[in-house]
Amino acid sequence: MLKSYSKVRDYQCQTVIILTALVVICMATRLLFMGRYLEGWDSVDFALGLHDYDVARYQPHFPGYPVYIFLCWLADLLADSDVLALTIPGAVFGGITLVPLFYLARSMFAEKVAWLAAILYVVNPLCWLQSEKALSDAVGLFFIVLSAQLLFYVSISRINASRYLVSGSVMLGICLGVRLSYFPFVILWLYTLYVSSKSNAWKKSICYGVSALIIGICVWLIPLSFYTGLGPLVSNGLSFAFGHFSDWGGSVATSQNIIPRASGFVWCLFCNGCGFWCYDTSAVRIMPSVIMGIGIIFYFRHLSNNYKTRFIAFYTLPYFLWVFFGQNLEKPRHVLPLIPVIIICISVGLVQAGYFLDRYSYLNIYRYRFFSLYRLFIGIFIVSMSIISVKVVDTHKNRPIAQVQLLDYVWRNYDDQSTRIYCWETKRLFDYYSPSWDTRRVRDIDDLLYDVGSSPVAPDVILSTSKVNGISSIKNRSKAIVEFKNDRYVNNPYHKLTLYDLSALK
Repeated sequence: MLKSYSKVRDYQCQTVIILTALVVICMATRLLFMGRYLEGWDSVDFALGLHDYDVARYQPHFPGYPVYIFLCWLADLLADSDVLALTIPGAVFGGITLVPLFYLARSMFAEKVAWLAAILYVVNPLCWLQSEKALSDAVGLFFIVLSAQLLFYVSISRINASRYLVSGSVMLGICLGVRLSYFPFVILWLYTLYVSSKSNAWKKSICYGVSALIIGICVWLIPLSFYTGLGPLVSNGLSFAFGHFSDWGGSVATSQNIIPRASGFVWCLFCNGCGFWCYDTSAVRIMPSVIMGIGIIFYFRHLSNNYKTRFIAFYTLPYFLWVFFGQNLEKPRHVLPLIPVIIICISVGLVQAGYFLDRYSYLNIYRYRFFSLYRLFIGIFIVSMSIISVKVVDTHKNRPIAQVQLLDYVWRNYDDQSTRIYCWETKRLFDYYSPSWDTRRVRDIDDLLYDVGSSPVAPDVILSTSKVNGISSIKNRSKAIVEFKNDRYVNNPYHKLTLYDLSALK
């Protein structure tokens, strides 16, 4: 018995050592390719919030992201720039996410599935890329996966179920202070609460779960309320929610064509999120796409109606519906929480495909040696995904996005005292990097013409970006100067941006 216990302990120790090595590799790759620029409105909001936190002034916008900003404040003590301070938490927590993902996959399926899922997470393009950006998504993903792991443990643990329920609920509550848009995962929490309520101590389970979630929320909500005031916070929240759903948020209310939304969602989830091949990508993606497709087919082939399947369904479906109907599908980062589960499902399918290959010796003549057809496919898959992801993160680090290229071009070729620039979200970048420039945020050409006409003194040079709707309708009075581009798999919403000269409007 002692010998058996010693073997188990040695095995656990070996697992921890290998997993730690993987985490170090994962974190190192994230830290190595951290971005050098802020990329958009939200990033600038966070940068301004580092020095002057004010939700009412969108520094950052509601709900204020208090947990993420707190982590960035800590990183700012060591970093020498806002970009680093905002990126380090994502790089660190993006690496640590590997741990709960591994244990979630192992508890749901098997050790072999867990190791494959962990490796695929390291080389996944979207998970890697989002860990390099000055955004809160990678930090939020850590808390979501950790919460899911703990909540799943509730169903498989008899002795420590209450502890897992409490800790998982607290982590979910804290997660809402990182990204409130991850609220659909409360439905997964409710499902776990429902399952745990079937026990004899159902009243205690519900009490523990609800109390723990409230505690997790209060960890960030109470300090935030004291800092900003509860009344102004609620008022800002209502105003922001109204604007998100009715104006600029990219929800189905303002973008009602379902077919383009479905197409955009598929691209975000599979092409950008998982690395599937698309018409504008290289042939390197073809082989991993085939292998991932095989994994998905084998996963659904062995799908059964059990708690694991229902748990995955309650994890994915509510958030899928929220992203599809309520979020801006131009931004692939919104699908990030779905990627770890897809990685697990692909891993399950590929392991099942390996068992299928092992049954047919004529397909795998070396199956009892180190080399096997299955290992060859997995090796090709991992190497191909690594190449895809390294290309994406290297481009992100070393090639400025179109908006930053535009800022640099304007700064080098125009005088800030005699130039006015009309734009949309790019104004926020001008405010941060070049605050002396006269930049004005307008939605469409009518707003632009009104502003020019109502100006007491017109500037010598009037510029506009192509993000001002209807700019092409005044071709006789506008001149396209230069077009800026970046890889849309790095930054999609502004991967093409044209600068126009509208000085003829004077």
